[in-house]
Amino acid sequence: EEAAEIIYRTYEYYIYRYPQKRFHGKTANQVRQEALTANTPEQYPIAPNRRIERFWEGIEKSKAKHQAQAQQ
Repeated sequence: EEAAEIIYRTYEYYIYRYPQKRFHGKTANQVRQEALTANTPEQYPIAPNRRIERFWEGIEKSKAKHQAQAQQ
């Protein structure tokens, strides 16, 4: 019960009170409300995360290595 309350409060803070840099200082709720009323909603692309990109590059290299070994 206490955990559920904490999760709810965290969610509420994130959606309604936390201004985000990628939304140019707006909250997620403000962006959502604007999108619902706009003919063409503003786009807020997610910035690339090099750490995650390097992770997946490593996975692809590992898969290619294992496939090459399996063919020998």
